[in-house]
Amino acid sequence: LKPAKKQEITTNAIAFRLAKKKLKRFKRKLTGVSLVPVIFLLFSLSTYAGDGDVPKKNNPSTTNKELTIENLKQLLIEEGVQHHEIVLRQAVLETGWFKCSSCSLNRNNLFGFYYKKKYISYENWQECVRYYKRWQDRHYKGGDYYDFLKQVGFATNPQYIQLLKSVNIDK
Repeated sequence: LKPAKKQEITTNAIAFRLAKKKLKRFKRKLTGVSLVPVIFLLFSLSTYAGDGDVPKKNNPSTTNKELTIENLKQLLIEEGVQHHEIVLRQAVLETGWFKCSSCSLNRNNLFGFYYKKKYISYENWQECVRYYKRWQDRHYKGGDYYDFLKQVGFATNPQYIQLLKSVNIDK
């Protein structure tokens, strides 16, 4: 017997699974209607990570850049991520200053996003930042960002907020 291959979960795989679920629900509602156009539409949406957002074209000025505090901060600002200074601290904390070897960083996942108990893989760290922006737009409705992170259960460590606040990115 061969050991099962470890499957990486990508944003497209998640989107495809979500589209499949939506299609099943839609099938139950509509009987006797041709679903070929619907299937085509849902499949085409899977390339947009299930968010309905058209992905931004990779900006050559940021796509090939090395992952550094300065480059990450620049992209967070360019993408319009709210509370970018807190989000920057999140990336630093989640990846051990971009040096961890046994975390989600080897999948270009700066924030530890996971689906079905597996880290989501991204083509590059910039794609992960863009995903964070879409995630933030869906879930964050204003107010204290630290409270928001607690409410959505971003981290399981009860000291997470204190740890975030203690990260000094101005070294």
